[in-house]
Amino acid sequence: MKFAENFIEERIASLEKDVACCLQGKAVFPALLYCFSTIDLLGALNAGCATKKSHTAQQSAVYMRCFMNYTEEQSRILQSLFRHKIVHLAQPKAVFIDVQRSICWRYWHENPEKHLKLIKLPSGSKVSVTTTWEIPCDYEFNLSITHFVKDLATSVEGTSGYLAILRKEPELQKCFKTAIEQIFDPEE
Repeated sequence: MKFAENFIEERIASLEKDVACCLQGKAVFPALLYCFSTIDLLGALNAGCATKKSHTAQQSAVYMRCFMNYTEEQSRILQSLFRHKIVHLAQPKAVFIDVQRSICWRYWHENPEKHLKLIKLPSGSKVSVTTTWEIPCDYEFNLSITHFVKDLATSVEGTSGYLAILRKEPELQKCFKTAIEQIFDPEE
């Protein structure tokens, strides 16, 4: 348990420090990338699967719902807008379709009132992709990056956080141990 506590606390401290540095320099995408990679890590530890064949997106969604208290919709939108595109294409998609809604996004460095809010836009709204290309959208998803980091930090703390549950649940301890062994396996 001491290793687990130190390992996770170091990851969260690193995330908080590095995201703060990114936001000072207005490096939003690296900040988001680090947030999503931390969620992937925590999802792998929770699931007990950190192999090349693990289903990281599914594991991350489960972690967001169980420990970050995000709704299924919030985790799905976050992954669709940000995670998949930043990880694989280096930038988020301008607009995506979700349940017959065209959703664009806006980020805030610090705005708790808008964090994770899906806002209906006025009819005829568009998002500019380039100076000559606009895409219609009817909803805007908002993300406060500092609150995203706070949600991650909170997810491991407190009586219902990941670490508290890890301390009590032998099955979760087994998952943690398995994932850590896979993470540090030189052949994996």
